[in-house]
Amino acid sequence: VVTISAGGVPLYEDRSGEPFVIAREGLVFPAQRMQEGWIEVLTSCDALAWVRASDVAAEPPVASADIGDGFDFSAAAIVLDPGHGGPWNIGAAGPSGLSEKHMNLDVALRVRDLLSESRSVDWISGEILNGDGIPAAGRVLVTRVGDAETADYEAGLFFRSRLANAINAHAMVSIHHNAGWEIRLDEPGSDVYYQSQIQESRRFARIMVEELQRSFVDFDADWVGNAETGAKSRLSPREGNPQYYGILRYSEMPTVIAEGAYISNQSEADLIATAEFRQAYADAIYRALVRFLTTEDVGGGRDTDPVIWNGDAGSGDARPECVIPSQADG
Repeated sequence: VVTISAGGVPLYEDRSGEPFVIAREGLVFPAQRMQEGWIEVLTSCDALAWVRASDVAAEPPVASADIGDGFDFSAAAIVLDPGHGGPWNIGAAGPSGLSEKHMNLDVALRVRDLLSESRSVDWISGEILNGDGIPAAGRVLVTRVGDAETADYEAGLFFRSRLANAINAHAMVSIHHNAGWEIRLDEPGSDVYYQSQIQESRRFARIMVEELQRSFVDFDADWVGNAETGAKSRLSPREGNPQYYGILRYSEMPTVIAEGAYISNQSEADLIATAEFRQAYADAIYRALVRFLTTEDVGGGRDTDPVIWNGDAGSGDARPECVIPSQADG
C-alpha cells in the first residue's frame, strides 16, 4: 500500500511523460508492481498510474494470521469503506435531503477513532469504555481519506477492494444507509450483506446484525425494512451467479456491507441526522469487529441463504469524469 507524502506527489500515466495530477497528501493506493525506482498504483478512479518510489511511503501486506480465539487484535488490519462519494455517486437521500455519502463517512471515521486506541467493552450492555481490555487495531485504512469535505470524492469498486487485498486485511466493512423499504416493522430493519464464497463472511454478518440491533433497540422510530431482514447474500443472475455487489465479489477477505438504517424513511432519517445515532452505529461495527476477529462466536443475528437477485442497485464503477483529489484542492 502506497501513501502519498506530505506536500503531495506527482502521478504519471507514462513514466517518460508529464504528471497529470499532484495527488493529495495522505491518499492511499494499492501498489501493482515496482519497476526501476517507480511503483505502479491503482488510483481511486480505477485507473493505473506511476509514482516515484522515493516520493511515497510504501508498506508491505500484513502477515497472514488465523482469526478467532487467540487472535491478537493489535495485529488486526481492518479496512473501513464509507460507501459512495463524489459529485455523482451520492447514494440514497433522505426525504428532507440528508445525504447518504456524508453519513457513511461520518460513521466510518467514528469507527476508525474507536479502533485507534485501546478500549474495554461491557458485553452485557454493549457500552464501550476507556480501558485496556482490547488493544488498538494494528492497521486501519479508510478508503476515502480526509474529513467531511476532503473525503467527498469518487472511489471505484476495484480500487476499494484492491486496497483491502493489497494490505492483506483481516476484515472489511462497507458502511451504508438503506433505501427502498417494503414493510413497517416493530424493530430496526438492518440488513448486512455477506459473501457466499467466503464462509466466515456469513458469520461476520450474523454478528454485525446482532450488534446493530443491540445499538438501535433503545432508539424510538417508525422502523421499516424488507420482508426478509438480517444477514443476506445476493447473487447475480449472470452465468455462474457471482456475488451481485462488486465490493463483495472482488474482496479476498471476509467483507460485509452494513445497511444500518433506512435513510429514505423520514423517521429513521431524523435519527441518522443525530450524532448520537451515528455513534451507536459506529459502536456496533466496532463490537462486531472485535467479536468476529477474536472469538469463534457464530453470532445470533437472523440470516438467510444466498438468493439470485434481479434488481438494479446501480454501478459503483468509477465514471470517466472521476477526479483524483489533488494537493491544489486541499
